Amino acid sequence: MKNIKYFFVALLLIAAASCANDNTTTPVGTLSLKLTDAPMHYDQFMSASITIDKIEIGNSAQANSFMTLTNTTMKYNLLELVNGMTSTMATMEIPAGDYNLMRLYISSTEMKMLNGDTFSYNMEQDGYSGSGMMQNGMMLNNQNRSIDIQLDHFMTISKGGMSEFLLDMDVDQSFMLEGVNYDNMMMMSMTGFTFMPTMRFVDMSTSGTINGTVQDATENLPNATISLMHNGTLYTTTHSDENGHYAFIGIPEGMYTVEAELDGYVMNPVGNEQNMGELSMMPKGTLSVNFNMMASN
Repeated sequence: MKNIKYFFVALLLIAAASCANDNTTTPVGTLSLKLTDAPMHYDQFMSASITIDKIEIGNSAQANSFMTLTNTTMKYNLLELVNGMTSTMATMEIPAGDYNLMRLYISSTEMKMLNGDTFSYNMEQDGYSGSGMMQNGMMLNNQNRSIDIQLDHFMTISKGGMSEFLLDMDVDQSFMLEGVNYDNMMMMSMTGFTFMPTMRFVDMSTSGTINGTVQDATENLPNATISLMHNGTLYTTTHSDENGHYAFIGIPEGMYTVEAELDGYVMNPVGNEQNMGELSMMPKGTLSVNFNMMASN
């Protein structure tokens, strides 16, 4: 009988210990981090690539809060990640809480032209362009040779939740071409480039999408430049693809204006009523904005 009592007491102690462990378990949520590109306006390139060796996230006020999201070296051709295309860089569970700093370890970048010319820029050897201070609030961390991205707002990871964030790299502003030669306004060659990372970081739960088609009276038009303006300032750009389609993703809620430009064309006064004036972007919303163009001569 005593043995039975001891057995039940042991079970109660095990159950109590288990409950205590459950109560002290750190709550976690899932973070998914994706990469996309605001494309460049030159069409003489087959690739503009970055090699990311590691990504960390943390709270700038807590030095011990940083954790590694991924340390697997990955190479991304940013020219493949345009008009709504993304690539998932990391998906993992992390402690619930607020984070406001991301660290990117980019070791090298590379550009390949259609004529076969290849240029590379190695950050470990050549450093980053900009002498430590970069664009959009980013800083070069000289101590560990990383790019520190200070977020405008805390990235909140909730217990048991799924949070998706987008890193949008602007190739036009990040890959600074050197020694460019033109023929009849067309870029023919260059001697190299330096790398000055320019990107924006977006919470997908509070942002939406703008997409549409650029066309004239007979066909869809590729290579048009689509500019998105916010408060009178250029927010981001993209270009229509070979089918005349374009897309902006990860656009935060707010009021925007959008316009299209294409060499040899002007906006048709008829058929563009929907894109006149300001557009209201709502969280998770989708706005369809088409452009009707006409020859300028």
